[in-house]
Amino acid sequence: MKFLRVFTCLLFVFLSRLTYANNDTLKLKQFADSLFIVGNYFEASVYYQKLDFFLIGENEKNKAKLSAANANKILKQYDNAINILNAISLNDVHDSLIYEVKYQCALLNYLKNDFLQVEVYLNQLNYLVSDSNYTSKSWILQALNLNEQYKWQAAKEKLLMLNSRLHKNDSVLYKRVRKEIDGMYAMNQLPKLKSASKAIKMSSLIPGLGQCYTKNYGEGIASFISVASSVGIMAVGIVFQFYFTGIATGNMLLGKFYLGGIKRSEFLAEKYNYTIAKSFNQDLKLRIKQQFIP
Repeated sequence: MKFLRVFTCLLFVFLSRLTYANNDTLKLKQFADSLFIVGNYFEASVYYQKLDFFLIGENEKNKAKLSAANANKILKQYDNAINILNAISLNDVHDSLIYEVKYQCALLNYLKNDFLQVEVYLNQLNYLVSDSNYTSKSWILQALNLNEQYKWQAAKEKLLMLNSRLHKNDSVLYKRVRKEIDGMYAMNQLPKLKSASKAIKMSSLIPGLGQCYTKNYGEGIASFISVASSVGIMAVGIVFQFYFTGIATGNMLLGKFYLGGIKRSEFLAEKYNYTIAKSFNQDLKLRIKQQFIP
Protein backbone atom coordinates (compact mmCIF):
# COMPACT_ATOMS: atom_id res chain seq x y z
CA MET A 1 0.00 0.00 0.00
CA LYS A 2 2.83 2.39 0.90
CA PHE A 3 4.63 1.52 -2.35
CA LEU A 4 1.44 2.30 -4.31
CA ARG A 5 1.09 5.75 -2.67
CA VAL A 6 4.72 6.62 -3.39
CA PHE A 7 4.41 5.41 -6.99
CA THR A 8 1.21 7.44 -7.48
CA CYS A 9 2.83 10.61 -6.13
CA LEU A 10 5.89 10.19 -8.31
CA LEU A 11 3.72 9.55 -11.35
CA PHE A 12 1.64 12.64 -10.61
CA VAL A 13 4.77 14.82 -10.26
CA PHE A 14 6.21 13.44 -13.49
CA LEU A 15 3.01 13.98 -15.48
CA SER A 16 2.35 17.45 -14.07
CA ARG A 17 5.94 18.42 -14.75
CA LEU A 18 5.75 17.12 -18.32
CA THR A 19 2.46 18.88 -18.96
CA TYR A 20 3.71 22.13 -17.43
CA ALA A 21 6.95 22.00 -19.40
CA ASN A 22 5.09 21.61 -22.67
CA ASN A 23 2.46 24.30 -22.13
CA ASP A 24 3.36 26.94 -19.59
CA THR A 25 7.10 27.30 -18.99
CA LEU A 26 7.40 30.20 -21.46
CA LYS A 27 4.63 32.11 -19.66
CA LEU A 28 6.25 31.31 -16.33
CA LYS A 29 9.60 32.64 -17.52
CA GLN A 30 8.00 35.80 -18.89
CA PHE A 31 6.21 36.33 -15.58
CA ALA A 32 9.43 35.81 -13.57
CA ASP A 33 11.27 38.23 -15.89
CA SER A 34 8.53 40.84 -15.48
CA LEU A 35 8.79 40.58 -11.68
CA PHE A 36 12.56 41.03 -11.91
CA ILE A 37 12.26 44.07 -14.19
CA VAL A 38 9.94 45.93 -11.79
CA GLY A 39 12.18 45.11 -8.81
CA ASN A 40 10.19 42.33 -7.12
CA TYR A 41 13.35 40.29 -6.70
CA PHE A 42 12.13 37.94 -3.98
CA GLU A 43 9.04 36.93 -5.96
CA ALA A 44 11.15 36.68 -9.13
CA SER A 45 13.56 34.34 -7.35
CA VAL A 46 10.69 32.10 -6.27
CA TYR A 47 9.30 31.88 -9.79
CA TYR A 48 12.73 31.29 -11.35
CA GLN A 49 13.20 28.35 -8.98
CA LYS A 50 9.72 27.11 -9.83
CA LEU A 51 10.65 27.42 -13.50
CA ASP A 52 13.81 25.41 -12.85
CA PHE A 53 11.71 22.61 -11.37
CA PHE A 54 9.35 22.31 -14.33
CA LEU A 55 11.92 22.70 -17.11
CA ILE A 56 13.40 19.58 -18.73
CA GLY A 57 16.45 20.79 -20.65
CA GLU A 58 19.60 21.17 -18.57
CA ASN A 59 20.66 24.34 -20.38
CA GLU A 60 17.37 26.10 -19.67
CA LYS A 61 17.37 24.89 -16.08
CA ASN A 62 20.84 26.39 -15.58
CA LYS A 63 19.65 29.74 -16.95
CA ALA A 64 16.78 29.70 -14.47
CA LYS A 65 19.16 28.97 -11.61
CA LEU A 66 21.48 31.79 -12.68
CA SER A 67 18.53 34.19 -12.76
CA ALA A 68 17.36 33.07 -9.32
CA ALA A 69 20.87 33.51 -7.94
CA ASN A 70 21.09 36.99 -9.44
CA ALA A 71 17.83 38.00 -7.77
CA ASN A 72 19.13 36.75 -4.43
CA LYS A 73 22.39 38.66 -4.94
CA ILE A 74 20.47 41.90 -5.39
CA LEU A 75 18.53 41.10 -2.21
CA LYS A 76 21.90 40.54 -0.45
CA GLN A 77 20.85 36.98 0.31
CA TYR A 78 24.34 35.84 -0.56
CA ASP A 79 24.22 32.38 1.02
CA ASN A 80 20.97 31.56 -0.82
CA ALA A 81 22.52 32.67 -4.09
CA ILE A 82 25.64 30.55 -3.50
CA ASN A 83 23.53 27.48 -2.71
CA ILE A 84 21.54 27.94 -5.92
CA LEU A 85 24.71 28.31 -7.99
CA ASN A 86 26.31 25.26 -6.39
CA ALA A 87 23.29 23.21 -7.49
CA ILE A 88 24.30 23.72 -11.14
CA SER A 89 26.01 20.66 -12.58
CA LEU A 90 29.33 21.52 -14.25
CA ASN A 91 29.97 18.15 -15.86
CA ASP A 92 30.68 18.37 -19.59
CA VAL A 93 29.68 22.03 -19.91
CA HIS A 94 31.29 24.96 -21.71
CA ASP A 95 33.94 27.07 -19.98
CA SER A 96 31.56 30.04 -20.06
CA LEU A 97 29.14 28.36 -17.63
CA ILE A 98 31.91 27.15 -15.31
CA TYR A 99 33.35 30.66 -15.28
CA GLU A 100 29.97 32.25 -14.57
CA VAL A 101 29.19 29.92 -11.66
CA LYS A 102 32.61 30.04 -10.00
CA TYR A 103 33.07 33.76 -10.55
CA GLN A 104 29.64 34.59 -9.13
CA CYS A 105 30.29 32.36 -6.10
CA ALA A 106 33.61 34.13 -5.55
CA LEU A 107 31.97 37.55 -5.95
CA LEU A 108 29.17 36.67 -3.52
CA ASN A 109 31.71 35.60 -0.90
CA TYR A 110 33.62 38.83 -1.49
CA LEU A 111 30.43 40.79 -0.86
CA LYS A 112 29.95 38.91 2.44
CA ASN A 113 33.62 39.53 3.38
CA ASP A 114 34.58 35.85 3.35
CA PHE A 115 37.90 36.45 1.62
CA LEU A 116 39.34 32.98 2.17
CA GLN A 117 36.32 31.42 0.49
CA VAL A 118 36.73 33.85 -2.40
CA GLU A 119 40.20 32.42 -2.90
CA VAL A 120 38.79 28.87 -2.90
CA TYR A 121 36.32 29.63 -5.70
CA LEU A 122 38.87 31.58 -7.74
CA ASN A 123 41.29 28.66 -7.50
CA GLN A 124 38.54 26.34 -8.69
CA LEU A 125 37.84 28.72 -11.58
CA ASN A 126 41.50 28.78 -12.63
CA TYR A 127 41.72 25.00 -12.39
CA LEU A 128 38.50 24.15 -14.24
CA VAL A 129 38.50 26.85 -16.93
CA SER A 130 41.14 26.44 -19.62
CA ASP A 131 40.24 29.46 -21.77
CA SER A 132 42.34 32.43 -20.65
CA ASN A 133 39.78 34.80 -22.17
CA TYR A 134 37.55 33.84 -19.25
CA THR A 135 40.11 33.44 -16.45
CA SER A 136 41.58 36.89 -17.13
CA LYS A 137 38.16 38.42 -16.41
CA SER A 138 38.55 37.36 -12.79
CA TRP A 139 41.86 39.16 -12.22
CA ILE A 140 40.26 42.35 -10.94
CA LEU A 141 38.32 40.39 -8.32
CA GLN A 142 41.49 38.47 -7.44
CA ALA A 143 43.37 41.74 -6.96
CA LEU A 144 40.61 43.21 -4.79
CA ASN A 145 40.52 40.06 -2.68
CA LEU A 146 44.31 40.06 -2.25
CA ASN A 147 44.10 43.67 -1.11
CA GLU A 148 41.68 42.65 1.63
CA GLN A 149 44.19 40.04 2.83
CA TYR A 150 46.98 42.68 2.90
CA LYS A 151 48.77 40.91 0.02
CA TRP A 152 49.34 44.12 -1.88
CA GLN A 153 52.35 42.98 -3.90
CA ALA A 154 50.45 39.96 -5.23
CA ALA A 155 47.48 42.21 -6.06
CA LYS A 156 49.77 44.55 -7.96
CA GLU A 157 51.09 41.64 -10.03
CA LYS A 158 47.53 40.64 -11.01
CA LEU A 159 46.75 44.18 -12.16
CA LEU A 160 49.98 44.38 -14.12
CA MET A 161 49.05 41.13 -15.87
CA LEU A 162 45.61 42.53 -16.66
CA ASN A 163 47.11 45.75 -17.98
CA SER A 164 49.46 43.81 -20.26
CA ARG A 165 46.56 41.76 -21.62
CA LEU A 166 44.11 44.61 -22.13
CA HIS A 167 46.48 47.22 -23.51
CA LYS A 168 49.11 45.20 -25.33
CA ASN A 169 48.28 46.98 -28.60
CA ASP A 170 48.21 50.49 -27.13
CA SER A 171 51.61 51.37 -25.69
CA VAL A 172 50.54 54.86 -24.59
CA LEU A 173 47.57 53.57 -22.57
CA TYR A 174 49.64 50.67 -21.25
CA LYS A 175 52.32 53.02 -19.89
CA ARG A 176 49.76 55.35 -18.35
CA VAL A 177 47.94 52.54 -16.54
CA ARG A 178 51.27 50.96 -15.50
CA LYS A 179 52.30 54.25 -13.94
CA GLU A 180 48.99 54.47 -12.10
CA ILE A 181 49.37 50.92 -10.74
CA ASP A 182 52.93 51.64 -9.59
CA GLY A 183 51.63 54.73 -7.81
CA MET A 184 48.82 52.81 -6.10
CA TYR A 185 51.22 50.27 -4.64
CA ALA A 186 54.28 52.46 -4.01
CA MET A 187 56.09 51.26 -0.90
CA ASN A 188 55.76 54.61 0.84
CA GLN A 189 51.98 54.46 0.29
CA LEU A 190 51.35 51.03 1.78
CA PRO A 191 49.96 50.92 5.34
CA LYS A 192 52.49 50.14 8.07
CA LEU A 193 50.89 47.15 9.76
CA LYS A 194 51.48 45.94 13.28
CA SER A 195 52.58 42.36 13.97
CA ALA A 196 50.12 40.52 16.23
CA SER A 197 52.83 38.01 17.24
CA LYS A 198 55.18 40.86 18.13
CA ALA A 199 52.46 42.49 20.25
CA ILE A 200 51.95 39.19 22.10
CA LYS A 201 55.67 38.79 22.78
CA MET A 202 55.99 42.36 24.01
CA SER A 203 53.05 42.01 26.42
CA SER A 204 54.42 38.67 27.61
CA LEU A 205 57.74 40.31 28.42
CA ILE A 206 56.45 43.56 29.91
CA PRO A 207 52.71 43.85 30.65
CA GLY A 208 51.14 46.67 28.67
CA LEU A 209 54.00 47.02 26.21
CA GLY A 210 52.05 45.27 23.45
CA GLN A 211 49.15 47.69 23.86
CA CYS A 212 51.56 50.63 23.66
CA TYR A 213 53.02 49.10 20.49
CA THR A 214 49.55 49.30 18.90
CA LYS A 215 49.33 52.96 20.03
CA ASN A 216 46.86 52.26 22.82
CA TYR A 217 48.99 53.90 25.47
CA GLY A 218 46.24 54.35 28.06
CA GLU A 219 45.39 50.65 27.96
CA GLY A 220 49.07 49.74 28.11
CA ILE A 221 49.66 51.80 31.25
CA ALA A 222 46.47 50.46 32.84
CA SER A 223 47.54 46.88 32.06
CA PHE A 224 50.96 47.40 33.61
CA ILE A 225 49.48 48.93 36.76
CA SER A 226 46.92 46.09 37.05
CA VAL A 227 49.60 43.38 36.82
CA ALA A 228 51.90 45.27 39.19
CA SER A 229 49.03 45.63 41.67
CA SER A 230 48.36 41.89 41.51
CA VAL A 231 52.01 41.17 42.31
CA GLY A 232 51.81 43.75 45.10
CA ILE A 233 48.79 42.01 46.65
CA MET A 234 50.73 38.75 46.73
CA ALA A 235 53.72 40.46 48.33
CA VAL A 236 51.59 42.15 50.99
CA GLY A 237 49.88 38.88 51.83
CA ILE A 238 53.22 37.15 52.31
CA VAL A 239 54.64 40.01 54.42
CA PHE A 240 51.63 40.01 56.74
CA GLN A 241 51.51 36.19 56.74
CA PHE A 242 48.16 35.94 54.93
CA TYR A 243 49.78 33.36 52.73
CA PHE A 244 46.78 31.57 51.34
CA THR A 245 44.58 34.63 50.87
CA GLY A 246 47.35 36.80 49.46
CA ILE A 247 48.73 34.22 47.07
CA ALA A 248 45.28 33.00 45.92
CA THR A 249 43.95 36.53 45.34
CA GLY A 250 47.17 37.69 43.71
CA ASN A 251 47.31 34.66 41.42
CA MET A 252 43.69 35.12 40.38
CA LEU A 253 44.19 38.79 39.54
CA LEU A 254 47.57 38.14 37.93
CA GLY A 255 46.13 35.48 35.68
CA LYS A 256 43.24 37.71 34.69
CA PHE A 257 45.24 40.86 33.99
CA TYR A 258 48.44 39.33 32.64
CA LEU A 259 46.90 36.75 30.30
CA GLY A 260 44.05 39.09 29.44
CA GLY A 261 46.56 41.79 28.52
CA ILE A 262 48.36 39.40 26.16
CA LYS A 263 45.13 38.48 24.36
CA ARG A 264 44.11 42.13 24.31
CA SER A 265 47.35 43.19 22.65
CA GLU A 266 46.78 40.62 19.88
CA PHE A 267 43.24 41.91 19.33
CA LEU A 268 44.40 45.53 19.26
CA ALA A 269 47.09 44.75 16.68
CA GLU A 270 44.51 43.10 14.40
CA LYS A 271 42.07 45.98 14.98
CA TYR A 272 44.77 48.52 14.15
CA ASN A 273 45.63 46.70 10.92
CA TYR A 274 41.99 46.42 9.91
CA THR A 275 41.29 50.10 10.53
CA ILE A 276 44.17 51.53 8.52
CA ALA A 277 43.96 48.88 5.76
CA LYS A 278 40.21 49.40 5.29
CA SER A 279 40.66 53.04 4.34
CA PHE A 280 43.61 52.27 2.08
CA ASN A 281 41.80 49.40 0.33
CA GLN A 282 38.70 51.51 -0.22
CA ASP A 283 40.81 54.08 -2.05
CA LEU A 284 42.48 51.30 -4.05
CA LYS A 285 39.10 49.89 -5.04
CA LEU A 286 37.96 53.22 -6.46
CA ARG A 287 41.21 53.74 -8.37
CA ILE A 288 41.13 50.19 -9.80
CA LYS A 289 37.55 50.71 -11.01
CA GLN A 290 38.56 53.96 -12.69
CA GLN A 291 41.37 52.22 -14.58
CA PHE A 292 39.76 48.94 -15.58
CA ILE A 293 35.96 49.22 -15.40
CA PRO A 294 34.28 51.36 -18.11
